[in-house]
Amino acid sequence: MRRRRGHVKRRALRVAVGAAIGALAFASGCGDARDFAFRVALDRQFDAYVRIVLALGQRDADSLDFYAGPPVWLDRARAEQTPLPEIRRAAAALVDELARDGARTAVDRSRRAFLSRQLAAVVARVDLLTGRHLSFDEESRELFGVDAGTRDPSAFEAARRELDALLPGHGTLAPRYRAFDRRFVVARDRVPVVVTRAVEACRRVTFDHLSLPPNEGVSIEYTHGMPWSAFTRYEGHGRSRTVINLDFSYTVDRLLELACHETYPGHHAINSLIDLPVQPMFSPQTLRTEGAATFAVELAFPGTSRVVIERELFALAGLSPGVGPAGLPLAEVADVGHVETYLRVARLVDRLRWVQVDIARRYLDGDLEFVRAATALEDEALMPQESTEATLKFFNEFRTYAVTYTVGRDLVDNDVRSRSGAARWQAYQDWIRP
Repeated sequence: MRRRRGHVKRRALRVAVGAAIGALAFASGCGDARDFAFRVALDRQFDAYVRIVLALGQRDADSLDFYAGPPVWLDRARAEQTPLPEIRRAAAALVDELARDGARTAVDRSRRAFLSRQLAAVVARVDLLTGRHLSFDEESRELFGVDAGTRDPSAFEAARRELDALLPGHGTLAPRYRAFDRRFVVARDRVPVVVTRAVEACRRVTFDHLSLPPNEGVSIEYTHGMPWSAFTRYEGHGRSRTVINLDFSYTVDRLLELACHETYPGHHAINSLIDLPVQPMFSPQTLRTEGAATFAVELAFPGTSRVVIERELFALAGLSPGVGPAGLPLAEVADVGHVETYLRVARLVDRLRWVQVDIARRYLDGDLEFVRAATALEDEALMPQESTEATLKFFNEFRTYAVTYTVGRDLVDNDVRSRSGAARWQAYQDWIRP
């Protein structure tokens, strides 16, 4: 049953933010004058945090994911162009102030902890921008609160053995997978129609479980020349803009994943629900939201429901379940033309996702140079050849951000996987809230 949707109009910035990260409990009888004074101070501190992140974004555009607060604050940040050392001092001073202030309620302690974590990441980001060198794992711990860790190699070996049995041809796995994958690539001129239907399906299932603002919406645009396959910019008031890079090759499965990740129940839905005025690119909160967006397709289309929607998308892409582009027959390989088998291959390749982070770590720590790292992405992570250069450019620019897609996704999965039905969606909603 579709839930009735509700929406609280945006009030003054600090009240809206207070609701987003824990709610201001000003009702009579719910606390004493000390509690009231602490919450007033915390509102002021949150305002200061927003201004600090905004100032950092003017010095380093990569450090700001989005800003959807008062335009006058943005105008002021652009005019002031605060130097990085001053931004660092302000962030560190606010961390110290938060540590000194007492909080007696769980809500207030949660809000204070959120601000402290976010500000500590700002300090670390400024340090990196001003010349501090950290290893990959040290950097990811300081920015996102986690590191990539290690994984049991036997899990990857098992996935590769299954892929070896499923994929046609002889020889090493990477070229066989590339040949298989190319048969399912959606023609560039068909990408928009497939994306439109995928977003509609993602939105419908999300609205069955989450209450989004009644006037929410997302626009879709297409571009070239980005290091991202896609990104979504939250503009406030439940509105977002998603940009998709047509330089990348997309299968039906990847387009469904992209649609869920960027729109519903991913970034657009997440930001519409929590409605924060600002998000830094490198922070513990980013780990939570990016991890949730990466998990979004599994939440929206568990089990056989993914097969059902992808059959429909196959038809829109001009790919019938038994043939590839231009009518290439696929049935010669143990039912490989069936959507179920195609999805089985895709899920096995997903199990190699963490390998990309390990390659990023080796590359950024200097153990792999560019060409060897590109080869490793193809051979070890089975990444399409045309995507490896853009991926390495992404690593160069955004460095440890890669952990948000892997470690972040795994943390969400660990929190949600044991639940079913509505409880899965509730756990997901609880996870994304600061």
